[in-house]
Amino acid sequence: MEGLLKVRDIVVSIANNLNTRDYMNFQQINKIVHDDHLNGDVDDKYWARKLLLMGLRKTYDTKIPDSHLKDNSDNVLREDSTEVFEHIRTFPSGNAKQIFKLFYRCFQPYCKKLLQNNLAHFFPDKYDDDPVVQVKIFNYIGRYNKSNINDIEEFQRIEQNLVILKEIFVNSVLQEMEDNFGVAKYEVVSKFIHVLLLCHEEKNAIEFFKSKADFSLEMDMPDSHFDHEGLLQVESLTNTLSSMGDFLNSKIKLVDILFEDRYPVVLQFMEGFIQETVLDLINVLFGSDDTKLTNMPTVYRQIKEKLCDELLESKNAGPDFHKTVKEFLDMYLEPIIIKYMNIQPQEFEREVSKQFESYRKEAAMKEKETNEQIYNSLKDQSFDGSNITDDKNDFLSSFTKIFKLPNNEKQKTQEQLQLAYNLNLISNNLQNIKTFVSLDLCYKVVQKAQHKTDEMYTFHEVKNVVGTMRLKCQEVFKILINQLSSSHVRPAFEKAMTLLKQYDSNEIQRVELKLEGVETQVEPLVQFTELINIGDIILQMISIFYRDELIQKNMIDKNRDFLNDVVQAKKSFEIQLDDYVAEGLNIGINKLMDEVEFVFNTVQIPTDFNPDPKDSDFSRREIKPTQCAEKIVELLSNHSFLLTGATDKGTIDVYQQEIGERFFGEVVKHIKKNFISADGAIFLICDLNCYYDFVAYKLKQKNIVPLFAALKNVAQLYIISGKDSKELGKMISDVGRFHGIFSQEEIYEFVERRSDWVRVKRDVEKVMYGLGVKDCTIM
Repeated sequence: MEGLLKVRDIVVSIANNLNTRDYMNFQQINKIVHDDHLNGDVDDKYWARKLLLMGLRKTYDTKIPDSHLKDNSDNVLREDSTEVFEHIRTFPSGNAKQIFKLFYRCFQPYCKKLLQNNLAHFFPDKYDDDPVVQVKIFNYIGRYNKSNINDIEEFQRIEQNLVILKEIFVNSVLQEMEDNFGVAKYEVVSKFIHVLLLCHEEKNAIEFFKSKADFSLEMDMPDSHFDHEGLLQVESLTNTLSSMGDFLNSKIKLVDILFEDRYPVVLQFMEGFIQETVLDLINVLFGSDDTKLTNMPTVYRQIKEKLCDELLESKNAGPDFHKTVKEFLDMYLEPIIIKYMNIQPQEFEREVSKQFESYRKEAAMKEKETNEQIYNSLKDQSFDGSNITDDKNDFLSSFTKIFKLPNNEKQKTQEQLQLAYNLNLISNNLQNIKTFVSLDLCYKVVQKAQHKTDEMYTFHEVKNVVGTMRLKCQEVFKILINQLSSSHVRPAFEKAMTLLKQYDSNEIQRVELKLEGVETQVEPLVQFTELINIGDIILQMISIFYRDELIQKNMIDKNRDFLNDVVQAKKSFEIQLDDYVAEGLNIGINKLMDEVEFVFNTVQIPTDFNPDPKDSDFSRREIKPTQCAEKIVELLSNHSFLLTGATDKGTIDVYQQEIGERFFGEVVKHIKKNFISADGAIFLICDLNCYYDFVAYKLKQKNIVPLFAALKNVAQLYIISGKDSKELGKMISDVGRFHGIFSQEEIYEFVERRSDWVRVKRDVEKVMYGLGVKDCTIM
């Protein structure tokens, strides 16, 4: 044995596996072991290893605080046992043993009691009433005992008894907390919670608080917050959430007293409350009834207000308390929010479709009643209908059955009644064309879409649902466009187009049976303009909705999503309305030109431009535009400015230019249909000047002014005397006089309408072509 003790490595290996007491005894076994093997650096490493196991860090500063190295009395050592780990966190190289002595003197007596299972009067009397100091000592004993790991049996026994003692201690602390909480001594309870936290009994501390913060024990929630009609009772919901908010605020105050900022409890409590109570409320509210989900934005706003915004600040939760609570609410409510959003487009489409369908049925019923009234009014003008009891819809068959008239008279009356009925229907519908589209209904539908998107926008701060929100709001917009187009606007314009095409003022003039108080001489363009104006207002509403609800709220990025089907739907709707407007205006201009032609044919008499010089009235005739020209200009004036204020300037210009160009063509045709004498030419000049003044100074469309300027020059072809045929021929040959508007052939056609053309033709053609008929030689 003595030989082994001379081997340094063996001695050191044995020493490193001994506890403190055995090591010190082994060190003293002989001089060689003490002086040669277990001294100096080897000895320091042994003690340093124990300090490292206790959680201290080694430094290479050899200076040791004097207060730690003094020879302490027993009382001082016990005093140090509550603070030694706070004051000594490092140890210098070469002085590990001296530092370990301080911890040994402080905690070895406690370990000795634990080894001997001597747990009575474990602490000195001065610590009996101070659980904070006691728990500190428990924790320090545990750290100190780790230095005994070399003696596993002793280490485990100390550890086990320490656990038992701590359990007894924790139970006594919990009992103290219970007793003091019962009498509302929350400051005392806070001290004991602090003890539990120091003892690493966080779970016990939290469970104690939870046992005192059970919402279900403090109040009952109503079974439902909806009335018998399925409407959300907001006041009832507000009261429930206010009670929850009051409960939470009382617990926030309590947590701040009990835990202060020593351990986070409020956030954990809030998350649990949301999981258990708030989600239970959501289930009570909606259950499996998806139709009630439309109230989700209101419910969310109420929850956010009462259970987040109105919560008190919390020292325990920290400065981001409200932000974190909102994140919890958003996270747990996310599934129900997504579900709500998924059903909104379909719900919107169902509601809007129902509204349009209801309007169609109501309009159809009104139209049927009006048609019957029209028929009865017309029928009563010709017959005594007191005995009619048959189906009013089968107008002609009922007429045939009731009236016993000769066949030829019956047939004539039938035809007249049918014609009058059809034309009066057209007239009545044209007069009511603006009712084809209900601006009020369109406004309500757009408002409903706006309400839907506004409600979904409630969740724009819920991070994980923003993508869904954008898609669903876009979907609502597309449904809005589609429903407006297919269910209302398109049918209205198509019906209007049909009426415009059917309208014939000539037919209406021939009708003998007319409704009293109803003007059958309707103006299609006037009525269609009403529809254009309504369409323009609808476009404005759509544009405002698109701008305010989709662009400004970032539902769509107009700079990046220009190919988005939402943008395309909007453009398609605009193009569709533009096409209807263009087609309707074209039809209207056609009808306007029909009116112009009708006035030309009925009001312009042959003697206007070719008067009889022998007529005594001719000499007294005032030189001014004819009655026909005045009526034409009045007709054009009434129709050319209908679009002012109803649509954009570009459309108005195109419309007015088209009227001007088409009217120019009608004037040309009209001139070529009349015989014009030199005496009557002055009146043609008056008429053409009247048309020119209207175009140049009232219509103000510069592109068509040259057309009517050229027409004024055409009038000069007639005022030249027949005796001056050479001058007339020169005029015809001077194409430049007509600004390139008319070719020589067209000018020739105008000249052919001179009343004296037969007499002047030969001389005119000789000037034009350089020869006459007598100059031709037949071979």
